[in-house]
Amino acid sequence: MKALFLIPPPELNLRGIPIDRVYGCNYGFDYKPPIHFLQVATYAQDGLNWTIRFMDCPAEGIELNDWLNFDGWDYDVVCFWSTYLSAIEDTRAARHILNQFPQMKLIFMGTAATWKPEEFYLSENTFVLLGEMEHTLRDWSKAIQDSKPLTNIPGLGHFQNGHFLRGPFRKLLDVTQLPLPDRSLLKGEYRANRLNRGPITVMAVSRGCGFRCTFCTTNAIDQAVDLEFKRENPVFEDRPPLRKRTPEQVIEEFKQIAALGYKSVEIADNIFTWGRSRTLQICRGIEELDLDWICLARANMLHDPEVIQAMAKAGCKMVYMGSESFDDGLLDDMVKEIRVKDIIKAVDTCKANGLEPEVSVLIGGSAHENWKTLLNSWWTARKLGTEFVHYSVVLPSPSTAMYDDAILNGWFIDGDFRPIDNAREVIVNLPNLSAKELQLAIKLAYGLQYLSPSGVWKQVKKVRSFNDIRHKASAARQLIGFLTDSEKVRTTTHIPAGRVTPLNG
Repeated sequence: MKALFLIPPPELNLRGIPIDRVYGCNYGFDYKPPIHFLQVATYAQDGLNWTIRFMDCPAEGIELNDWLNFDGWDYDVVCFWSTYLSAIEDTRAARHILNQFPQMKLIFMGTAATWKPEEFYLSENTFVLLGEMEHTLRDWSKAIQDSKPLTNIPGLGHFQNGHFLRGPFRKLLDVTQLPLPDRSLLKGEYRANRLNRGPITVMAVSRGCGFRCTFCTTNAIDQAVDLEFKRENPVFEDRPPLRKRTPEQVIEEFKQIAALGYKSVEIADNIFTWGRSRTLQICRGIEELDLDWICLARANMLHDPEVIQAMAKAGCKMVYMGSESFDDGLLDDMVKEIRVKDIIKAVDTCKANGLEPEVSVLIGGSAHENWKTLLNSWWTARKLGTEFVHYSVVLPSPSTAMYDDAILNGWFIDGDFRPIDNAREVIVNLPNLSAKELQLAIKLAYGLQYLSPSGVWKQVKKVRSFNDIRHKASAARQLIGFLTDSEKVRTTTHIPAGRVTPLNG
């Protein structure tokens, strides 16, 4: 089978800015390779013997007019990786394809497709991979090739006479059996704000998380897995298990990345530092590769100087910790399972042992958030003196426990979740903070952090090339546009499901 794995031109979305598909909840200030989509493409290529073209239009510089005139449509199927934000972009691209090739098979996978698969009905040749997708794709491919019925394939959604049919729940796979992502399929250029040496790439070496934070919107593949798992297991405490690749596999992937000429890596796992011995083994196995890398970790996993030193020696330049708040009561309410003292100790340990920490502040992560707790978190975060502080507004996405609370208590402005960029927008009124107050809070937080003299100087010091200047200038324009409400938002509206509409319709 010949397949196009497509990230459409960003002109098709509401802002005309590339949508991040690694974490799936923002129009990024940078643009990283969609690693989970690449993993599926590699599985199709290596495990199913498909011929693959991975077309990432934002990375390859393929603009809308060029894409519309693209003449290489010799494919059996087009696959889309649909996050909440990208659903409009993806379905508009799919409608254009169907206008030209009405019998084209379309496969949607990812968070948005798993959340509301019935809204992706475009033709009887539309299929949805619900939750974890690799083995569902395998079974779909075999059924199509053998002309077998699709009805009972676990994890598959398809349409008959306009009606959505859902297969049984798909059991989770063993991630150690997946092939390592084939980065030779990537044809474009990528950037990450926290990495200064290019070219850069992204790794994802685990799925799931061993913790149960009530607000947490995990990375893009785990959001889809969480949604399908939650549908089958509605009690939130029963979440998908953590699954990890072996240390040997992780080391081998790092070696492949270095051999391809990459200089920097962002590790997109929800947490990378799973276990002291595992982390030390990986770090010792990659320390000769001369790669810069960054990762996510919990604060209470960053108290061991030997581990921090090993990470720094192996090339780790920054570790992002989801601190969320500097109020113990709010942390308890979020089921964060850390204390403020854990965050402070982690920052001090990282700084003392050669590793730059980044902390986060989640505005409204608890229903008990108020201006007093916000001001305390901002002040404490700035006082820690880290190079970066990441701010966002709570996004009670459907895979989270906070979503259930928001529905029960009527917090959603529109009555239910809708896709937004939670670095910019707000969709809830909380008991102590209205949506307008939350919107003001995120603007104040970013303005104080990055447009203060010290914040500007920190970014200026990181400039190494003309491309860095151009990239940072673009990010600054976006930030200023957000702070002054001058960002351009396209007037494109949702096109009703089932209509194959011209692209300018």
